[in-house]
Amino acid sequence: MGWRLAAVMAVVVSLAILGLFWPTAWSMIDTWGRSETFTHGFLVLPITLWLVWHRRHHVVAVVPSFSWLGLAAFLAAALGWLAGDLADALVVAQLGLVGMLVGGIWATLGNQAAKQLVFALAFLFFAVPVGEALVPPLMEFTASFTVGLLRLTGIPVYREGLFFSIPSGNWSVVEACSGIRYVIASVTLGVLYAYLAYQSLWRRLAFILASALVPVVANGLRAYIIVMIGHLSDMKLATGVDHLIYGWVFFGVVMLAVFSIGAIWREPEIAPPAPAPGAVIATHQLGVMSAAVAVVVAAILLRLGADRIAEHQSVVHAPTALPQTIGDWVETGARPWTWSPSLLPAELRTATAYRRGSMTITLDVAHFVQQRQDAEVINSQNQVVSGKDASWRVVDQGAARFETAEGPLDADVLRVRGPQSLAVWRWYRIGSRYTNNPYVAKLYQAMDRLTLSRTDGAIVLVAAPLGAQERPPEAEVRAFVHDLLPALSQTLDGAIGR
Repeated sequence: MGWRLAAVMAVVVSLAILGLFWPTAWSMIDTWGRSETFTHGFLVLPITLWLVWHRRHHVVAVVPSFSWLGLAAFLAAALGWLAGDLADALVVAQLGLVGMLVGGIWATLGNQAAKQLVFALAFLFFAVPVGEALVPPLMEFTASFTVGLLRLTGIPVYREGLFFSIPSGNWSVVEACSGIRYVIASVTLGVLYAYLAYQSLWRRLAFILASALVPVVANGLRAYIIVMIGHLSDMKLATGVDHLIYGWVFFGVVMLAVFSIGAIWREPEIAPPAPAPGAVIATHQLGVMSAAVAVVVAAILLRLGADRIAEHQSVVHAPTALPQTIGDWVETGARPWTWSPSLLPAELRTATAYRRGSMTITLDVAHFVQQRQDAEVINSQNQVVSGKDASWRVVDQGAARFETAEGPLDADVLRVRGPQSLAVWRWYRIGSRYTNNPYVAKLYQAMDRLTLSRTDGAIVLVAAPLGAQERPPEAEVRAFVHDLLPALSQTLDGAIGR
């Protein structure tokens, strides 16, 4: 009866957390359905339940009890969820939600039971669709690895960023070529296999490390093989959907070899101890129920507090426009190039150009007054160059610092190639603070929301043509930004009545 009650309380706690924070849970499910990279998320819960069942004989050998440590873990995860929710950092909120589930079950069942279920509970974190931050470095590695092997093969290569040309044709490394799908699939399977096949910690860690590194190298080999097939077939093979098929077949063969080699050192599972007496388990029923009540009440209070904070939003007070003259720069309606950034719809948007003498600089500002998911400054859909635009591409990225009347201003600098060659400076304004760091921007957003301050933010992009030897007009841009910033701050503040 004792363990039956504890199991029921754990289920009640889990359902209460999922129900109270269903929008966050649904965001994970929605991502699993939309992205092939995270489709494995649908399998995480069934696998977790099987792992719990697999450990049932070990679990019933301990006594369920109230865990203060588990409750502390729940509260820490709840704060993480709140921070993610306030900053519209979906991954942080999702990690916080899974952490609340783990902490709630831990608090209800106790330390000993949590120790027996530690892997099953930790495996739940694979449900969070995280890993897209690895895409850029993986793309860079794949391009460098492929170009390096091509040169070792004796094939001349001209490389520009993620684009490279060989005598038979042109190639580029896009997101689908990054190998992130292989890495996530391999690590998920590798962690599960390491837990089931080994008992010693070093063997588990070694296999997990192999399952993370092998697909990265394998993806580089896959890219090289595909380029070579295209090159040797005079670009008749491996240039369409068939190269994706080749990739998955190659990945399957590599991973089969990894798991086959790993099976050589397989270790037998440790037998479970004798179950605890029912009378001893029954004496802890009050503690189990108290833990469940404490977790559910804390979750309800968190939900009510988050809803109260969400009600506070900045509003468009009086739409204002930047002045037609900024220092010596005069607004002109004509943009001298076809490039423009791909930005999410914002409440207020400026896309214009300023001219001084023979120099023209374009200015794009997207002001999100009520930031929320998919209507926010920091979002992967806000791009200097859209992935769907084949006529423009980013070939290099760096950083710059401007001295302004409002203090130092840091900006990203991106070189864009297309019908013209441009340099693009990008930075963000969250509330009244400027930054070019997306993580700092999210932190500023969370702080403003938590203190019931302003909720607006803006992304700013300044573009200028590259001159001789592909150099940007540094002096002109610095002068423009120095004159722009006070007018920009006043315009953004005035738009929300500040």
